[in-house]
Amino acid sequence: MKVVYLTSESYIDHSYTVVQELKKHIELKVFLQAKEATIEIDRWCKKFGAEYVQRRRFRNPLSFISEIFFLLRIRKMKPDVVWFNTMTVYQVLLAGILLKKFLVVMHDVDLHPESKDRHGMFSVRMTMKLALKKICAASQTQAEIFKRQHGFYPPVFRLPIINYYKETGEPAEKKPVSSNTSRKVRFFFFGSVEKYKGIETLLDAAEILQNRGMDFELNIYGRIKYDTEAILDRIRNIVNASIHDEFIDYRKIHGIYTANDVLILPYRQVTQCGPLLIGYSEGVPAICSDLVGFREYVTDGRDSMIFDNTPAGLAAKMDEVINDPAIVDKLSKGIEEIAMKKFSMGALAAEYMDNFKKCKEA
Repeated sequence: MKVVYLTSESYIDHSYTVVQELKKHIELKVFLQAKEATIEIDRWCKKFGAEYVQRRRFRNPLSFISEIFFLLRIRKMKPDVVWFNTMTVYQVLLAGILLKKFLVVMHDVDLHPESKDRHGMFSVRMTMKLALKKICAASQTQAEIFKRQHGFYPPVFRLPIINYYKETGEPAEKKPVSSNTSRKVRFFFFGSVEKYKGIETLLDAAEILQNRGMDFELNIYGRIKYDTEAILDRIRNIVNASIHDEFIDYRKIHGIYTANDVLILPYRQVTQCGPLLIGYSEGVPAICSDLVGFREYVTDGRDSMIFDNTPAGLAAKMDEVINDPAIVDKLSKGIEEIAMKKFSMGALAAEYMDNFKKCKEA
């Protein structure tokens, strides 16, 4: 089977994992669309024999023309399936006319609250309107949401455990907390700080533990995107808390995960979660909100932990780990024994291939 795969710099991490496995099973031609070529993109393309394609701004009059020629070029390749890892607005308009068999992954069937990416939101609305039957979900949770909204289940390309940062990051050495009980347990938050991610719940929990006299570390990595001064003030008032209010270079992410013990994900809304899947690759467990999107990927108490969406509930789970650091090793072993067997790309490849086959035969 011949599949043409179009992805973008926004999904370079999970695309790395996907392409690495699928090339073992099918003839795969890969294009990576981005605003500009970077060293990271160049390395990515060389590894997979992929081709960089410049993505022009929507308002650029050349954009529409370049998209026409790009899709015509793909059509001449005579692929069985063209697989879009999201679509530009012009691709939405043109794909149904120029391509026979195509699918598009909708990474956020249920858009995050406070989303302000106007072009992205417009592209999603256009995809829903013009390519509804071609949409695929990135998790089973998203497929259920899609079914409630549109009356049928879409194909599901579940996001795999992401090994990109482990394989491309700078070398790092992890010292398990359970082997050195004199070291504080290191909890951390990773990713841009946005309202739906619930960092206030984490800070409330940290304050509860601090008031109890508990000794721990809390490290926060990611650009704060709202109420910056208020959040910084709260972090400064927590002993042994640190904030890296900046974009984190991809080469640093492996080191961040290996330098910490437990990832905290106090999200208020989630349908799939990149930081959790990076953590699984690194053997780092998480404490997650009790949301369906997390329960799809977490076996509670075995590869990660679920808390009850309250600061007190999160504090209780963190307290368990502080008092018994061996829990970290137990959960890390569970990741290898449970999560990896369910969500590694090798485990999910058959689902992907089945979706391609159904599209080809439709």
